[in-house]
Amino acid sequence: MTWDKENPKSEYPKSELCKPAAHYNKSRAKRGIPCSDLGFRKFGFKLVLALILLFYLSSLAQAFSFAVFGDNHGNLRMLSDIFTRIKADRDIQFAVNVGDMVNRGDASQFKAYADFVNNSGVKVYHVMGNHDAYNGDGQFIKYFGRTYYSFDHENAHFIVLNNALNMYFDETQLDFLEKDLEANKGRGIFVFFHKPAFDPSNVYREFVMSDRRLAVKMMDLFKKYKVRYVSSGHIHAYLRSESSGVVYLVTGGGGGVLHLPAFMGGFYHYVKITVDGDKVKDEVVKLYDQ
Repeated sequence: MTWDKENPKSEYPKSELCKPAAHYNKSRAKRGIPCSDLGFRKFGFKLVLALILLFYLSSLAQAFSFAVFGDNHGNLRMLSDIFTRIKADRDIQFAVNVGDMVNRGDASQFKAYADFVNNSGVKVYHVMGNHDAYNGDGQFIKYFGRTYYSFDHENAHFIVLNNALNMYFDETQLDFLEKDLEANKGRGIFVFFHKPAFDPSNVYREFVMSDRRLAVKMMDLFKKYKVRYVSSGHIHAYLRSESSGVVYLVTGGGGGVLHLPAFMGGFYHYVKITVDGDKVKDEVVKLYDQ
């Protein structure tokens, strides 16, 4: 049955026409517009409103930046210089230390580092490095909590893993990683661990994850779930590479003895990463003229 604009009542029985009792459709009821037509229009209007609201809410996620650095090795003077730069940059909302914050992993060094960070005014998330694990993971857990975990910030998701020693990164942690990636697929994801999955410089190949089977499986997960950035330390330099759409950073210039000449990335630095919706950019910040 079709609705004839010129003679609507001739096509529809009275039961199908909108009753004028509802104030919002009196005028249409007088014209004989079918209730089903009004219901469709009302549904369409609500759908448009819902889409507008969804778009508006998605746009509320604020652009932000965070800093990544590592391998301080107890060098609190240089850490102070890093924090001074970070605090002067109002875009940076937190930092991630990718490990080797201390040199020997003993209680006194951990306490000195933790006291310094707690009084710095900078929010820092921590990754355990091999030097931090010289005496096991007890001190790290005491001051910073779990050795692998994840957290959210604005519209992005962050995953911290523990590959400080070969025995730490196993199938259990790989399973944690896969489940966390699956639960957050479609978001901007950033991953951090101490030893690189590979060496972009091809100079310190023995400084990468020793279990190559797990390293390859991990990188396959990064590709599958479209991880944006993977940041590591251990090699005391700045290195950047891209593989299968994933950006891999090595940012180990936080205070330890440098491993490469300056022209190859051997300089003290941190990396500033800015997230603005789906757009992500990185910038290496040199601490000194080197």
